[in-house]
Amino acid sequence: MVLSVAFSSVRRVMKTKELLDQLEAYPIIAAVRDEEGMAEALTSPVKVIFLLSGTLSNIRSRINKVKESGKAVFVHLEMMEGLSKDQAAVEFLHMEMKPTGILTTKPNLIQKARSLGLVTIQRLFMLDSLSIQTGVKMVNINRPDLIEIMPAIIPKVMVRVKKEITLPIIAGGMVETKEEIIELLKVGVTAVSTSKTDLWYL
Repeated sequence: MVLSVAFSSVRRVMKTKELLDQLEAYPIIAAVRDEEGMAEALTSPVKVIFLLSGTLSNIRSRINKVKESGKAVFVHLEMMEGLSKDQAAVEFLHMEMKPTGILTTKPNLIQKARSLGLVTIQRLFMLDSLSIQTGVKMVNINRPDLIEIMPAIIPKVMVRVKKEITLPIIAGGMVETKEEIIELLKVGVTAVSTSKTDLWYL
């Protein structure tokens, strides 16, 4: 059991490094909600895809398509229909579909995913000072591999969080222009996630 956990930890660290290398090469993440977006993302230059919708009947084929394209794939567990939002669902995804990792708002799923060797991204909504304090505390306790901060359109929030959290930061939500992406990258975020397909080609 100890060796299994240790192996999973090493595997997750290696996958996280590979992910960060991919994001350094191309710091835009395709946030995909439908089949049309999936087809576009697979042929786009992005290296990482977030699956923000899906059902028990189609999630396997979507994950496989992304993996076959050579891109990293993350499943937003709470947005998958037919899957419970608990640790058993994380284990099912890992055992049956093997995505790169999960994206979640639920801190209790982070530790389970980490123990299985999945790369973990904690999604945080930071809308005021209290949510920033709560988010920082949550991240420092659960230690995901990366965090995604939403909405992305407030660069000064990114600056503040970077002072308190040493993890790589993804900015997501309400990003609509190339200039906004450039500004976010300038303040030190690792990558920007967006569902706007034209921004996948910058």
